[in-house]
Amino acid sequence: MILACDAGGTKTVLSVFTLEGKKLIAHKSERYNSNEFDSLEDIIIHFLKDTGYNIETGCAGVPGPVVDGKSSSTNLTWAMDEEVIREKTGIPNFKLVNDLYALASAVPFLAEEDILTVYPGSPTNGYGVKAILAPGTGLGQGFLVPLENGKFKVIPSEGSHADFAPIDDLQIEMLKFMTAEYGRVSIERISSGLGLRGIFKFLYETKTATPTPELLEAIETEDTAAMISKFALEGKDELAVLALDLFTRVLGQQAGNLVLTLMAQGGVYLGGGIPPKIADKLLDGSFLEAYKAKGRLSYIVENTPVYLIKDSSAGLHGSAYIAAGLI
Repeated sequence: MILACDAGGTKTVLSVFTLEGKKLIAHKSERYNSNEFDSLEDIIIHFLKDTGYNIETGCAGVPGPVVDGKSSSTNLTWAMDEEVIREKTGIPNFKLVNDLYALASAVPFLAEEDILTVYPGSPTNGYGVKAILAPGTGLGQGFLVPLENGKFKVIPSEGSHADFAPIDDLQIEMLKFMTAEYGRVSIERISSGLGLRGIFKFLYETKTATPTPELLEAIETEDTAAMISKFALEGKDELAVLALDLFTRVLGQQAGNLVLTLMAQGGVYLGGGIPPKIADKLLDGSFLEAYKAKGRLSYIVENTPVYLIKDSSAGLHGSAYIAAGLI
């Protein structure tokens, strides 16, 4: 039996699977609030207690770099170690990977119903480097490089922590504001759940846009990023509309950057928790305008399709495929 984990800054999801060919069969799944536990192994022990399952192998996708089987997450307080997890849980084979490594590992197994075409480009029948860009609590990214045997090699990346580069006057002002606030501004600082909060603060405190009393009231008790998205998609708030537009354009800019960085002509796949919730915004033209605006090399990006991963469990499934040795 296989244990798959998708550990995030907000939630951690665990599932037990068996494999029939390349099809995953789920036996037990639970979702936990990450901040209610002191470690990943504590969640695993709690999850498996009294189940009687004989877990032979496991894998967890975690939000941060993994070096020599260890990870200190960028969005979690846990220090994770494969050896410690194996010892404390009794799982003989357990692997930690970056969460985008896990998500990328699921991409070759996605069915047509699991994706939405944001931009058709000129598809290469699946051939070529694929880029994965996933805004959620943070912003993750990774790549899939095709091998001769029809499989892919996953290349992890922490490129979302690279410096943010503004492309117009409003983004320049936002960079100035956030530099004063944070000292350094990464791409993740803009295009993530955390980024939407930062964009809201910039627009509000500089009086670039004025929020409605309804939005201000909503963010007092609800998640700020979720409320900004909701009010923006409903067209109920000037500030929310502008904030989500900024978020989406920077996401499009970075998606285009990934295509150029590794000639990722096999497609860009948008994953994470946010894209499925703002699909209408991703389809309204602002994302694609920013995505394709690459000057003399725009034609390369224009040929590259963009897909939205609709399967909210893709990262979890990717961890299972890794644990099963299929990628």
